[in-house]
Amino acid sequence: MTEQGGGRDIAARVVSRFVRSMGKTHAFELPGGITNAKSLLFIDSGDVVDLLFAAPVVNCFSARFPHIRTTLLVRASESELVKGLMRVSAIVSYEPKQLKLHSADYLALARKLRKKRIDAVMLLDRRFSIERHLLAFATGAPVRIGFAHPLSYPFVNCEIRVADGGYEGKKLPRILQALGLGLEPGWDDVALVPREIQHARQLKHFWKPERDLLMVGLDPSTGKTKHHVIPEIVAYLANNLASRRRAKFVLFGNPWEEKLVRSLSQDLRGEILDLRPSNLTETVALLSQCDLFIAGNTNLFHFAAALGVPTIGLFTRYDRQGWVPEAAPRVRIMQGVRGEKLSLKEFFQNVEDVLEARTESAPRV
Repeated sequence: MTEQGGGRDIAARVVSRFVRSMGKTHAFELPGGITNAKSLLFIDSGDVVDLLFAAPVVNCFSARFPHIRTTLLVRASESELVKGLMRVSAIVSYEPKQLKLHSADYLALARKLRKKRIDAVMLLDRRFSIERHLLAFATGAPVRIGFAHPLSYPFVNCEIRVADGGYEGKKLPRILQALGLGLEPGWDDVALVPREIQHARQLKHFWKPERDLLMVGLDPSTGKTKHHVIPEIVAYLANNLASRRRAKFVLFGNPWEEKLVRSLSQDLRGEILDLRPSNLTETVALLSQCDLFIAGNTNLFHFAAALGVPTIGLFTRYDRQGWVPEAAPRVRIMQGVRGEKLSLKEFFQNVEDVLEARTESAPRV
């Protein structure tokens, strides 16, 4: 444990002890405490991929319990994307600085949420976050649901325990099953903002009018395990692909990792399309139009898998099995070995497999 992490745990324990001393408890039953609620607040995790993973949970309540007013607390930079992914009654956006415990902005946000008279809160973070857990408690909601953690109580009074194993993207939907609520057919279909999809299609047609030309997305960003594939490896595969198939490249990447994108662009020998999305919503919409996507275990890798984009995942030795999408015929994983080049034979076979799978069923966008 790092010194910083230890300090946060100490702070959480102090706040927890104070909250417990208030003796603020409410009796509730499940699933009635949720299904009979008038208002339900979802609190994001701060990780954009969790919005993708949580969308089926949020949309389930909209479809099955229309009488519940659902609200999502989410970062302002991701609020536009949410409008396509999730069906919620209201969105409360925040800037990262507002989630600082010592700031006046944090207190103002807590008061704003409390005024909404929330009946139930659901935390979408699988980890413990003192800032978000305390906000859940501050709403005064009788039912506060979250994943089990040694520090969760009393901030959360309904802890969900999820068995280890399986794809990370399927763990949030298990909340519904734990609450005695099932998932409807097609629960994992992904929706995006229609106007953004239409704009992305127009851009694709302008830059790539030929049907036999592949628009290949490349993402060298740091992945979910804080490691990234060396840009030279991504370029090596992309250049060999371009030597066999007609292809043009679209570069994706985290805004704060421009250095990785520049490094990749310098090593590419094919044509790079001048398409640089200005925000997250445009990024995901453009991604949905790619004919092929090559990336490490990044946020966009999981969006591509969910959107049905033919995808090659370049995983490092740190990327465990839990990050491999389940039942995804358009996804293939290549596990790299330090000091060894990836097999071009395996790569080309994987490309053919995912492209063939693309023709077998229509996209789910």
